[in-house]
Order: sequence, then structure tokens, then C-alpha cells
Amino acid sequence: MDITEHQAGPACSLALQGALDIYAAAQVREHLADRIAQHPLVELQLAEVDEIDASGVQILLAAKQQASNLEHSLKLVAHSPAVIDALELCGLLAYFGDPVVEFGHPTQTKE
Repeated sequence: MDITEHQAGPACSLALQGALDIYAAAQVREHLADRIAQHPLVELQLAEVDEIDASGVQILLAAKQQASNLEHSLKLVAHSPAVIDALELCGLLAYFGDPVVEFGHPTQTKE
């Protein structure tokens, strides 16, 4: 898992690339927790996530909860097909509350 970071003032944008799975879990969890603690707004760009498993979904849930506990914001953007499929399967698209955009176009979510 590669993580590319860009900062603009108090906001931090992280682009994830590769598999968000059990093998990347510790690295990604630590990196996200650190950035969420430091920045009031963290944006996760997910367009290049080509695989996500249950541990990847757990990382996203934990990051969202941490941001909420700190009264910070975590936004998921540019969802890859793999991320959309995993979040739909778990019934979590609405939980994250972010507009789901795949390949630059809004996607209809199943409710």
C-alpha cells in the first residue's frame, strides 16, 4: 500500500494506492490515526485502491470513529469499484455519508 500525502493549510489529503488489506492494515491504521489527530480535515482518495478486505473496511470505520471523537472530519472521495463493492456489501455507504463518485461521476447508491 502506497500513501501519498498533500497538505493545504489545516486539511490533509491522502491518496491510497494498492491493496487495503490485512497486510497493509498496521501501516495504514497508524498513518491515518496520526493524520486525523493532527488535522481537522482529512480526505482519503480511494480511486487507486484495487482491493479491500474486511480489515480494510475496519480501518475506514476506525478512522471515521476517531475523527468523530476528535470532532474532526474524514472524507472519502473518488471511490474505486472495489471500495464501492465492499462498502455496499457491508451496508456502509450511507454510514460514511460521503458522495460516492466513481471515475468522476456520481453513482446511485442502493438503499
